[in-house]
Amino acid sequence: MVLLVIHGSMRKGNTYALTKEIIDRLLSKPDIEIVEYSVAGLNLPFCLSCHNCFMKGEEFCPHYAILKDISLKMAECDGVIFSGVAYMWALNGAMKNFLDHYAYLFHRPALFGKIGMVISTSAGVGEKAVTKYMRSVLGQWGINGAIAVTANAKQKDLDPPKKLAAKLDSAAERYYHMLLKKKPIAPSIKNLAIHNAFRAISLSEFSGSELDTQYWSQKGFANSTYPTKLSVARNIIGSVIHGVVKHSAKALDKAYKNNQRQTGNT
Repeated sequence: MVLLVIHGSMRKGNTYALTKEIIDRLLSKPDIEIVEYSVAGLNLPFCLSCHNCFMKGEEFCPHYAILKDISLKMAECDGVIFSGVAYMWALNGAMKNFLDHYAYLFHRPALFGKIGMVISTSAGVGEKAVTKYMRSVLGQWGINGAIAVTANAKQKDLDPPKKLAAKLDSAAERYYHMLLKKKPIAPSIKNLAIHNAFRAISLSEFSGSELDTQYWSQKGFANSTYPTKLSVARNIIGSVIHGVVKHSAKALDKAYKNNQRQTGNT
C-alpha cells in the first residue's frame, strides 16, 4: 500500500517530527510504502487564481510542472497524510498555498476511497482548527473521515512521553486498519451537502465550465447522490439538497440570460 505524505512545514520542527513519528510506526507494518514531499522543497509560487485548472484543465496550471508528480501519486496512492503548522490559529501559508493549487478538486472530486490523516502542532493553541480545516478539504476531494493527530508545545511539557507515544501508536494502528479494510467512509452531512451542490451546479447551464459538466457525466456521478454507499437518510438529504440547488441554478441562469438580453437591447 502506497501512502503519500505532504510535509507542510517550512522547517523540520515539531510538526515534521510528529509526522515522522507516525511514518515510522506505519513503516513497521507489512506492505507499507511511503512517498514523501515537502512544500519547503517545491519552490511553489503562489496560486495566481488564473482559473486555468477550472476552465481548461489542471495541466494548464502555470505551476503544473512542479505539481505533476505529486498529482499522479495522489491519484494512484492508497492513503494521503497531510501535515500543517498552526500559525495564529490557522494553517501556515505554504501549506495553504499548496492546497489552493488543487481547488479544482472541489469541482471535480477524484479521491474517493482513499484513507486520510491530518497532522498539526502549535506553540500552544490552534492545531485543532488546522486539522479541522484540512479534514474538510480532504472531504470535499472525496477523502472522508481523515484521522486527526495534534500536539502542542505546552501540552508536550505537561504530558509524560509515554502518553504521546500511546496516542501516536493508537492513531497509526487505526489508520493501518482502515487501509486494510478498504471500506469507503461515508461523508459528513456538510460534505454531502457541498458535494450535491457542486453536482447540481456542474450539470446546469449555470456551471460556466464544460470540464466540470463532462467530468460529472463521464465519471457516472451525475445520477448518484454520492459515489460511495450511503444510508437511506443521507441519500434523502443529498437528493433534497441537489434538487434545491438545481432549481436555484436554473433560476439564476434564466435571470442571467434575461439580463444579458436587456443589456444587449439598450
